[in-house]
Amino acid sequence: MLDGWSAEVQVWPRPEGIEGGFMMLHKHSRFGRVGFVNKGPVLGEETQTAVAPAIESVCRKARALRLCALVVQPPDQSRIRTEDMVRHGFLAVRVPGVVDATAMCRVEGGRPAIEAQMSRSATKHCRQAVRRGVEIFEGGRHDLPVFFDLMLGSCRRQGARPNPGRVEGLEGLWDAFAPDVRLFFARVHGQVVAGLLLIRFGKRCTFWKKGWNERAPETHANALLNFQAMVEAAEWGCDVVDFVAMDRRLAEHWQPGQTMDDELGQSRHAFNLRLGARPVLLPRAQVYVPSRVLRPLVGFLLSRPALARRIEGAIVR
Repeated sequence: MLDGWSAEVQVWPRPEGIEGGFMMLHKHSRFGRVGFVNKGPVLGEETQTAVAPAIESVCRKARALRLCALVVQPPDQSRIRTEDMVRHGFLAVRVPGVVDATAMCRVEGGRPAIEAQMSRSATKHCRQAVRRGVEIFEGGRHDLPVFFDLMLGSCRRQGARPNPGRVEGLEGLWDAFAPDVRLFFARVHGQVVAGLLLIRFGKRCTFWKKGWNERAPETHANALLNFQAMVEAAEWGCDVVDFVAMDRRLAEHWQPGQTMDDELGQSRHAFNLRLGARPVLLPRAQVYVPSRVLRPLVGFLLSRPALARRIEGAIVR
């Protein structure tokens, strides 16, 4: 797999189908072998009698692989609780680098419904973009190097580590998800200024990565790019767009119908909210450390934000 990751898939069969399962990614790091279960374990019914053995099965697999640490984030809207995981040895501390809040927008109904959800300023910016010569066009796999450069520019401005860190990672993702992956660009007077990579999961379209080179900000090219991508998502058969990642503290603070306060209004998340998105809280990720001796030390490190950020790359990425 990409970036050194290997995968183990485990399912629990039953006479009429599958009861549930999970996929565990794992790789070597400078701290030892680490693992990640993203959106799992998945269960047909999350009863308390089903949850406990599922979590224990995940822990057993981590021990069999001799992992030094495993990050597990339950599926969206899961009823698996933090206390359920703590009973099996997970640490009740926040894991850095794992998305635990996002912003989503309903897009069924297409262009008219999408426009009805947008703020006046977002609608105005889209109209200005058209008047100022912004063009939206769809790219392909061969355009990924152009998109990667745009993505790097956005990461540098946000002080974030690019993920994936190489264009080959994007190419591998494209090959894995095609035909459920698409790429759109915004062009101003013949020059590409912004890009957006979309992945479809059933009825959900995820705006997985974006990039902008800071050119022509007065054209509002990003507003038109995101709006047109939402329209394309609806025509693609999707009901919801996931903008991926939002500051959890701001997501918890914002309430529907309220005016954005200064902090939220000045954040990068305000852009998505003006397009009609709404904050959604996701289950928090937890860390399992098989070694009872090391467990208190890892818990201490993760409880200190400065130290946690330093080990984020080894555990999560």
